[in-house]
Amino acid sequence: MSSPTSTVEKGIRRRLPPPLNRMGLFEPYIKDGKKVTEIVRLNPVEVFLAGFIPPMFGSVSAIAIALIFHNDEISNYNWQCGRARLPSLSRIINLPVERTFWQLFLLFHVPIRVVELITGFSRYKRMRNVNYKRVWLYEFSRYLYFVVGLMELIFLSGLSIIGERENIQVHVIFFYVFGICGIVHMISNIFCHAHSLYYLNPYGRLSYYLKILFTSLYVLSTPILVASFLLYWRKCITWAYDVFALCEYSGVFLNICFHGCAFFDIRYKVTFSVRKIEDLPQNEPSKQSADALPEKH
Repeated sequence: MSSPTSTVEKGIRRRLPPPLNRMGLFEPYIKDGKKVTEIVRLNPVEVFLAGFIPPMFGSVSAIAIALIFHNDEISNYNWQCGRARLPSLSRIINLPVERTFWQLFLLFHVPIRVVELITGFSRYKRMRNVNYKRVWLYEFSRYLYFVVGLMELIFLSGLSIIGERENIQVHVIFFYVFGICGIVHMISNIFCHAHSLYYLNPYGRLSYYLKILFTSLYVLSTPILVASFLLYWRKCITWAYDVFALCEYSGVFLNICFHGCAFFDIRYKVTFSVRKIEDLPQNEPSKQSADALPEKH
C-alpha cells in the first residue's frame, strides 16, 4: 500500500508537461493511444496583434485619407438638406483608395477573429464558475456569444464588400444588422466573463470593466446616431449629419476597442498550438504518459 506522500508525488509527476526540444516545442507524447507531435506554437500576444492592429489601422487610414486628401470629392455632391462637414462612413469606403484600405485590413483580420471566437467558446465552457447555478443561462449566453459573433463578422464583411455604389439598400441593412449583432455579442461576452474564471485577477477584472465601459458607450451612441440621422433627413438640420458621422466613427473604434480586451483574456492564459495526431505503432514504446498532456486551447 502506497503512502500519501508517494501518491502526491506520483500525481505531481503525472501532471508535468512533456520536455521541450531545441525549438521550444513539446517532445512527442502519448494520449489516448495516439502519438501527438507539436509542429508549431504561436505566441498569443502576436495572434492578438494580428487581429487587432489591421482593423484599427484600416479604419483610421480610410477616415484620415478621406478627410485630409479627398474632402472636397467626398463632400461635393447633391445634399438634400445642405452640405455637411463630415461624410458618413459609407461615403468614405465608397472612394477607391479608402475602400482599398478598409477592405484589405478589415477583411484580413476576420480569420483571426474566428479563431478568437472558437477559443472563447471552448474556454468559457471549461472555465465556468461552478458556484453559478443557472447553467442553462450561461450556456445560452455562450452559444449566443459564438453564433452572434460569427454573424457580426459576416455582416461586417458584407457591408465592406457591398457598398453604396453596389446596392445602397443592402449596404444599409448590413450596417444596422452588424451594429445589432455587435451589441448582443458584447453583452453575452460580458455575461460569460462575469460568471467564469476569466473574472479572476490579475487581468480578469480590468478586462471586465473595460468591456462594460466600451459596451455602454457603444449602446449610448446608437440612439444618438439614429436621432441625428432622422433630424437631418426629415428636419433638414445640417449639423445633425455631422453628429451622425461622428457616431459612426466612434462606433467603429469602440467595437475594435471592445475586441481589444481579448489581450487581457488570453495573455498568460492561452497557447495556440498546431499538433499532429497519429496512431501509435504497436511496437513503439510510450515516451510520455497520457496524463502528461498539457491543456489544449
